[in-house]
Amino acid sequence: MLPSDQKTVERIVKESGSSFYWGMRCLPEFKRRAMFSIYAFCRVVDDIADEKSTKLSKKKQISLWVNKIHNLYKYKDQKTSLLRELRKSIDRFNLEKNDFLSIIKGMQMDINENILFPETSKLKLYCERVAVAVGFLSIDIFQIKKKFGKKYAYSLGMAFQLTNIVRDFKEDLEIKRCYIPKEKLEKFRIKKKLDKLENDPKIQKVLQEILKEAHSYFKKSDDLAKKISKSKIIAPEIMKLFYKKIHKKMWQKKIDFEKKVKLNFFDKILIMLEFLIR
Repeated sequence: MLPSDQKTVERIVKESGSSFYWGMRCLPEFKRRAMFSIYAFCRVVDDIADEKSTKLSKKKQISLWVNKIHNLYKYKDQKTSLLRELRKSIDRFNLEKNDFLSIIKGMQMDINENILFPETSKLKLYCERVAVAVGFLSIDIFQIKKKFGKKYAYSLGMAFQLTNIVRDFKEDLEIKRCYIPKEKLEKFRIKKKLDKLENDPKIQKVLQEILKEAHSYFKKSDDLAKKISKSKIIAPEIMKLFYKKIHKKMWQKKIDFEKKVKLNFFDKILIMLEFLIR
């Protein structure tokens, strides 16, 4: 039977329904436990940014997490299951405090300004905070050497997040957000009006450009993966297959905004079989 803290954190990951769960399940128990703690942390702070409450309430909650992260590195004794599991992960894998704080800063960007048509440089910063920083924490757990590990994590994080932006385009509009850079809208002469955006036929071209960028990052990660021990990147490579499948369902196709792209049970089984026989 799993210890109660471990069970609590694993439940958060399971209930998220994320494809990441499948990749993490393939890790040795001690690494899986650490990855679950990181993903559960990401899930909790992301839920704060997305919840339907006042901006003031969200700011207070996310600020508390800044304090919690600082305290994680000061005190061994922690009050909640998630914090205790995070502390174990930090101690075992020497995780960087700044990576946790970077993830929180990404959520603060969502809370403070409800991101709308950012400049390309701001979108890049956002992706680095909410996705790449997770990758940097992960490579420490996978015990990948920094030389190629950080480049690999960067490419994967950017590929995943850009794919997410296209997949979640409609959902983001509904909560008054849009991560499409203003430069892309200006390039195709699309008006920055949330209520008109999804019905503009040219938006499909913009989303395909973003998917093209994601495709490029996937390719970079493939090249870097050849320079890293295969045994150390089993989990991220499985996660990448899941994301590539999501990407493929939208790449060079007209995206139906009424049907969010998801992987069904058979997609997941086929991906796992593909990984096992390759």
